[in-house]
Amino acid sequence: MQKCIGILTLIAIVALTAWSQTKQIAITFDDLPISGPSGDAQSLTAEITAVNTKLLAAIKRERIPAIGFVNESRLYARGQTDARIDALRMWIDAGLELGNHTFSHISIDQNPIERYEEDVIRGETVTRMLLAEKKMPLRYFRHTQLRTGPTEDYRKKLAAFLESRGYTVAPVTIDNQEWIFASIYARAKSKGDSATMKKVGDEYVAYMERVFVFFENLSKETFKRDIPQTLLLHVNSLNADYFDRLVGMIKKRGYVFVPLGTALQDAVYSRPEVQANKGLSWIHRWRLADGLALEEEPAEPGWIGELNRSYR
Repeated sequence: MQKCIGILTLIAIVALTAWSQTKQIAITFDDLPISGPSGDAQSLTAEITAVNTKLLAAIKRERIPAIGFVNESRLYARGQTDARIDALRMWIDAGLELGNHTFSHISIDQNPIERYEEDVIRGETVTRMLLAEKKMPLRYFRHTQLRTGPTEDYRKKLAAFLESRGYTVAPVTIDNQEWIFASIYARAKSKGDSATMKKVGDEYVAYMERVFVFFENLSKETFKRDIPQTLLLHVNSLNADYFDRLVGMIKKRGYVFVPLGTALQDAVYSRPEVQANKGLSWIHRWRLADGLALEEEPAEPGWIGELNRSYR
């Protein structure tokens, strides 16, 4: 009996050690209910429903504890609001969490802090109600464009305001240029151009792996270890169609998927950061706070940039 208990204890220790050595990542999505497309209200609502349904199916299939950050301004259209709110409710019904990304995706550089704070409060209304239906609090806030303020004074005041409303800021360590790929993909989809869709989608996954390699190496250079990463994605057709492949790549790199709150428990997320008036990975912000230089991130291929400019 004692021998059996000893073996079980050893197995538990080995399993715990393996878990502690596994790379962790939290998957976050911005711009719910959808990022990017516009058009007539009814067509956009149909796109919102289709994209969220397909993306959530993949998230649930992979059992990923993702979180979605909401811009509530996109919920409102005559005769369409209930259906768009239902798209958010699908996230909560799937056991996932929602956060606040301001009401209108307001620009922090072009608005005084009072107006930015008003936009934060206005962006809580529906999200807080939906979470309350499941007895869940509204806990997380994601800055628009990953910008924390045009000045240090602005950043400190906004940070104090967010804390007063019970928010935890949701950092991003793996930032990327996904939006360029998504923009081309959406245009190709609207034209029924499946060849361009496939070409862009394939390159997107390859590009994202290069981004992962970069930030993994930057983490080791900066902190001498792998840190729990936080990945920024958006709710769009590209991710709805390619999320399975993206997840496959991430798994091959040795990651397990954890809730945002679990990732934020790591001591690295308590480090001092610099004020940022442009989008930067938090790894860059921590490096700058320590007097270290910025490192150039992988760029999208030249043909992707050219296609983004010329494809209509």
